[in-house]
Amino acid sequence: MGDTFSEAFKGNRGDSRALFEAAAGIFARKGYHKATVEEIARAIGVAKGTIYYHFENKEDLYLAVIREGVYLFKQKLDRVAATKAPPPEKIGMLIEGQLLFFEQEKDFVFLFLKELFSTGVRRELLAEMLAGCLQVIRNVVEDGIQDGSFKAVDPEITTSALFGMVAIPALHYLSYNRNIPLEPVHSAVGEILFKGICASRV
Repeated sequence: MGDTFSEAFKGNRGDSRALFEAAAGIFARKGYHKATVEEIARAIGVAKGTIYYHFENKEDLYLAVIREGVYLFKQKLDRVAATKAPPPEKIGMLIEGQLLFFEQEKDFVFLFLKELFSTGVRRELLAEMLAGCLQVIRNVVEDGIQDGSFKAVDPEITTSALFGMVAIPALHYLSYNRNIPLEPVHSAVGEILFKGICASRV
């Protein structure tokens, strides 16, 4: 089976996108155990056997949703990292890119973050999938340290903190109301990151 929907559907982006959206939405709303392949198939107007042709079982489909979402997320981060902007500007763009992706793919993001921050059996696997995305952020942090834009901070801790500063508030927002825009998160994270939270400097 293919690692992503695009591979499983051999480049038929329309079919893979429809299934990704439907599966992510149903898994996010109902949870893994209550979601069924039959319901997902009905949502996109195909027979259950069509999905089983591409995916071995519900678990295979579920993990394919996660892989596809992480793949799309990394693509967005890679585009930012490839720009010629200086590291501080890139960090701001990465925060904005994360939030834009979270806004566009709310069902997947809710599903992924809820699983990632749980104690479930898939947590370690999801962390491995996310590692490539975190490496993109870390590279920008290390570039900023090297050129003097950033202090000599620990790159790994800083990378985790940057991701968490966006992911945790986003998960909070999405848990209560997925119709709430994430712009307040963007503004707050940028303010805290670049200006701190102290009212005055000593």
